[in-house]
Amino acid sequence: MILLQSPSKYLLQILSNRLKNLEKGVELDCQWVEFDDVRYHVQASMKNPQLLLLSLSLPTPPPETVFIGGLPPGAIEAVKVAYGAVVKIIDPPKDGYNLTVKLNFSKLPPDEENNKALLIKIASVREVVLGAPLRVVLKHLGARTLAPDVENLMALVHRPKESFFLVPRAEKVTIIFPMRFKDSIDTVLATSFLQEFVEARRAAGLNNAPSCSWSASPPSELKDGPAESLCVNAGFITFVILPRHVEGKKLDRTVWSLSTFHAYVNYHVKCSEGFMHTRMRRRVESLIQALDRAKPDSLKTKRSGHSRSFKRLSLKDGRG
Repeated sequence: MILLQSPSKYLLQILSNRLKNLEKGVELDCQWVEFDDVRYHVQASMKNPQLLLLSLSLPTPPPETVFIGGLPPGAIEAVKVAYGAVVKIIDPPKDGYNLTVKLNFSKLPPDEENNKALLIKIASVREVVLGAPLRVVLKHLGARTLAPDVENLMALVHRPKESFFLVPRAEKVTIIFPMRFKDSIDTVLATSFLQEFVEARRAAGLNNAPSCSWSASPPSELKDGPAESLCVNAGFITFVILPRHVEGKKLDRTVWSLSTFHAYVNYHVKCSEGFMHTRMRRRVESLIQALDRAKPDSLKTKRSGHSRSFKRLSLKDGRG
């Protein structure tokens, strides 16, 4: 299985190139969209080459998801803790975006190792912002406590107008993903993939991984959930996260893996579909070759006899 990487590669490349060419003071204005409809906008001017504006637009939240000031709960605090004095939050953000920050390259750490680590952290701004409420819940799970002001059923946005659900407890956190796909072929492949995903979890080498289950109908934890969120075509997959899954450095990996799980499944579904198409094309080509070899020799001779060949003549040959 291929896991999606936390930092945006394109954003990390822009930040690294900008840092290496600060003396040139090149004008910069880039916009792009990454998976799950997360939009980025990077701006830098020649007048202030040390400063860079980074704007982030998040997926449109569904009605059951709570956003505070256009951001998930705890996102502002998470940005301040992650980046410190290097990043300043601009309020209000740029029109059309949920968050705009000003990055000051002059405040980056002097040593190269810490410098690179902070740039990778900045390139992981999607994880910091969208994963903020999930991180709070899982951090309290590591301490075997319940986060304050947390409801029995939390909805967190992860795709445009789609959410996944958390059932926080002091000893475990249950996370439920309603899986829906637009294409009928993707739905069939995803359903098969998720069922095999659950079966693979039972292997001996994955005893320490979070337990997971798949069902076609909503789990009992979602009996009070919104009806719109329960309309799915690829079932529901449930993970149970225990304190040992969020110890130390495992917390960051767990937050990222959960917040991008749908994109992870969609990636492997598309890869499987492309692989099957390639195999089908190769099979068709081999069958055509077999049919050509099976044709009678008389038919081949007849075809070759009717063939015409032409020789290009020069002007001198034509006169002769």
